[in-house]
Amino acid sequence: MKKQGRISGWKAPALLRQRIFARRAASLFSQRVFARRAASLFLCGMLIMTAACPVPIRAAGRPEGMDDETWNRLQDNVMEYDELENLVKYYNPSYQQILESITPMIDASQQAASQMRSSEDLKTMKDSSKELKKALDQMDPDSESMMDQMAYQQTYTMYLTIQAGIQGVEQGAKAISKTAAVMDQQTRSVREQTLYSLTAAVQQMFIGYNQALASRELCAAAAELSEAAAQSAETQRSVGMATDNDVLSAQQTLLSAQNQITSLDNTLSSLRQNLYLMTGWTYDASAEIGTVPAPDLTRIDAMDLNADIIKAIDNSYSLKSLKDTLKTSKASAATKDKKKEEAEAEIKTQMEALYQTVLADRSAYEAASTTLEAARLTQESSKRQYDLGMIGRLQYLQAQTAYLQQKMTADNASMALTQAILDYEWALKGIIMSGQTGQ
Repeated sequence: MKKQGRISGWKAPALLRQRIFARRAASLFSQRVFARRAASLFLCGMLIMTAACPVPIRAAGRPEGMDDETWNRLQDNVMEYDELENLVKYYNPSYQQILESITPMIDASQQAASQMRSSEDLKTMKDSSKELKKALDQMDPDSESMMDQMAYQQTYTMYLTIQAGIQGVEQGAKAISKTAAVMDQQTRSVREQTLYSLTAAVQQMFIGYNQALASRELCAAAAELSEAAAQSAETQRSVGMATDNDVLSAQQTLLSAQNQITSLDNTLSSLRQNLYLMTGWTYDASAEIGTVPAPDLTRIDAMDLNADIIKAIDNSYSLKSLKDTLKTSKASAATKDKKKEEAEAEIKTQMEALYQTVLADRSAYEAASTTLEAARLTQESSKRQYDLGMIGRLQYLQAQTAYLQQKMTADNASMALTQAILDYEWALKGIIMSGQTGQ
């Protein structure tokens, strides 16, 4: 490997390029896609987490109808991307707290109605009613005997009284059942919206964690490169081919790379703890966090923007909430209609923006995948040259870092596309999270 000198004209630019490359590689994490959402995701997670205490993941019983494979995977110590919806549904403390405050009331009402219908008292009343009806059928209401007429009248009065009692119990049970059904219907929207919002937030955080992890890998390679560059600068200074400023600059680049790693480690720790809490583990758990699968391009092909806009408007929870508010508003009908039209137009604009993001991210994903393959071939060539002693360690580390840079770009493009697809599909279900459309 050729030595770089501070005087020779063709050597100095090479040293400069080396340091610029190291600095750029060390700071790339700050430019990643996950940074667009990091602040909002962390805040969202913290707000949700302060609402309830963590629930151990093993606390919940097996949901009715869940197959063995799904249940066993939920019970292992690995958090997989495709498990997030179930993890939130069955273990998120905030969602469980909502269920615990609503479900018992509904269940108690339904149980009370069922107990009323199956009570021994009601059974006795029905048996008595049947016996009295049989007795009445054997009596002659037109009998000339005063005693017979009095007996019939008394029996008939008892029969009507018992029938009224039966009807009262049955109507009471029906009323309670109806109340429970109304309560279930009224709270279903809240439960559903909460579940959707929490799941969407956890999915974003999961992707953000993996993006930060990819950045951390690159920063580690950049730090190794910076360390090699600093050692090279010191060696060159010892033979008069570099100055003290060259060495100081290389050391500062190394320190910057190490600080970037520390910062990323803190980000990863925060994201990991919030992911644990939002999926039922304790914050200090040691569960493995899985990777984000490649985006499913068939889901993009199935998108129909015009039809999806109508669906998003129909399902929008914010629009439903606005309509409920307007029902009790004293504003004029024209004002109410205008507000609804403006809200629908906003949803349409958001859907169009989400769709364009999907298309743009798909193009970026396909381009990055192509470039990554070329970078992989270059990296493999550099590895062979290094093993054969044709290039030095510094050149090899530069090639390795360049490959990792492209790999991270491809990984982030993949995860960004997955997130864009999720954002679009959540909007179809009525959930448009803050920041999804870049507004």
